[in-house]
Amino acid sequence: MTKSILAKTATGEVQLTITIPVQEIKAAYDKAFEEIAKELELPGFRKGKAPKKLLEEKIDKSKVYERVLQTLVPQAYIEAVKEHNLKPILSPKAELLKVKEGEDWEIRATTCETPEVELGKYKEEVRKALAPTKIWTPGTQKSQKSSENTEDEKTQKVVQKLLEIVKVDLPEMLVEDEVSRTLANLINQTNTLGLTIDQYLSSIGKTAETLRAEYKEKIVGQLKLQFALDEIAEKEKIEVSDKEVDDLIKAAGDEKLKQNLNEPFQKEYLKGILRRRKSLDFLVKL
Repeated sequence: MTKSILAKTATGEVQLTITIPVQEIKAAYDKAFEEIAKELELPGFRKGKAPKKLLEEKIDKSKVYERVLQTLVPQAYIEAVKEHNLKPILSPKAELLKVKEGEDWEIRATTCETPEVELGKYKEEVRKALAPTKIWTPGTQKSQKSSENTEDEKTQKVVQKLLEIVKVDLPEMLVEDEVSRTLANLINQTNTLGLTIDQYLSSIGKTAETLRAEYKEKIVGQLKLQFALDEIAEKEKIEVSDKEVDDLIKAAGDEKLKQNLNEPFQKEYLKGILRRRKSLDFLVKL
């Protein structure tokens, strides 16, 4: 039976050290070997019907073990996540600590969960931020309220206040993953324009290090706001119906886009966006 040990790092990651017993490895190896053998054609034999000894000479063991890893590692990770009642928000990064033939295997899977959020007195602070300021006019004894803020101005004030008061220990792994994904998108965009990333950086007068630092600062703010709004939605019991998601998809003009958005994963993603928007609207109306 697969065993796992849970550890949490100082930077907010979750590490699972998983031991896969040799019996499971052997069973998975035999199955993978049979699958590869069925695909193999050898002269003088029907497909998949060659003697096992001959097949063992022809089939590369490394290819078999590669298939075993593709099967066993995700399976072992899922079992460990269930055992420790974890709720990962990122695909794991797997390391092979010990993979020796005839012995138990040991792997380490690193991921992260939703960080804890401290909202503080968010309603009170938001109300203060949205309160009209008083302006004193020279020559008068009274101060007057300033003109009402627009909805966009109110939204900006709410966002700024949340970023100021909310405390979230963001897992470093999550931040770096988002930064790398954003930079990868930038590289793809510059390639589409026929530019290398070095040419693009030169054109804007920045180095790769300064650009990465700028992206990181921006992403930390975005993630902090996202988790804060999610936590507020939980506290205020803000929900999004399936109909609201469907209506949003229907509003998309492109038929191919509508089809993509109707995928379960995409619908959950849209539901999250709508829920955060509702949380923000709730705060703006305080």
